[in-house]
Amino acid sequence: MTLRGHLRRSAAAAYAAIGVVAALAPSRVPALFGGAAGTPEARTEVRAVYAGIPLALAASLAAASGSTPGDDAVLQTVGAASAGMAVARLAGCVAERRLTVWPSGAFLALEAGLAVALRAAVQAGSTRRTG
Repeated sequence: MTLRGHLRRSAAAAYAAIGVVAALAPSRVPALFGGAAGTPEARTEVRAVYAGIPLALAASLAAASGSTPGDDAVLQTVGAASAGMAVARLAGCVAERRLTVWPSGAFLALEAGLAVALRAAVQAGSTRRTG
């Protein structure tokens, strides 16, 4: 398997894991950050956002298995979403004047790492096409 394929599959697996945990145990998501999802509506919201979006990202990455411009667009879009999450998380930590190793630091590192990995995957595909 190519570097591009490994990076794409790893990113898809990370998003799938986040989505599955949120879908099956929605109360765990806010609990990680000291919050609670004590009502059915709150748990439904967690499932919609923290399960639905990561599972959609994982499915999109799984479908982008080639090296076409359309596949590149998927990798770039998911990478941009990952970067956006990392930047917004960092901005929140700055605004709150608090960045802990767990959980905020760990998720910041994961989101930034996914953004970098997907950018590298796009570049690896471009190199293969032009090389």
